[in-house]
Amino acid sequence: MLINQQNLPLVAMEFMNEVHFEDVALLNELYELILDYEKTPNKDNRYKINAKYMQWCNHTILHFKGEEEEMLKKGFPVYMIHKEEHENALKSMSDVFEKWQADEDIKYLKEYVCEFTPKWLVNHIQTMDTVTAFFLKTGQSLCSMG
Repeated sequence: MLINQQNLPLVAMEFMNEVHFEDVALLNELYELILDYEKTPNKDNRYKINAKYMQWCNHTILHFKGEEEEMLKKGFPVYMIHKEEHENALKSMSDVFEKWQADEDIKYLKEYVCEFTPKWLVNHIQTMDTVTAFFLKTGQSLCSMG
């Protein structure tokens, strides 16, 4: 297991926690497929990685879209900053997949999935998503509380 769901930070909006748990499940499945490919680097295992990676990408697009729709509905003041972080993450996901398709460098893919992404996800939840969820729930900014 790459990420233990029990160790994931929680935010004030349950729909966001649920989608984060789904992210973790997909990342854990992708991690197992990467390990399988390292043991047996064949076409079948490569196909399985590709399919799971695309499932994860599609899930992430919907995940971000759902959050962004809620931010717009509630008039979240720093919507564009949060959206920009989402756009950067999606670009990275796409760039990594393109590199994987071009050179089949499993070490690069593994580093992105197993090192970069878990740290990014936890940091994003602890910062952007915590502030966003609090605002969505209360209409107040954590930054203005004191």
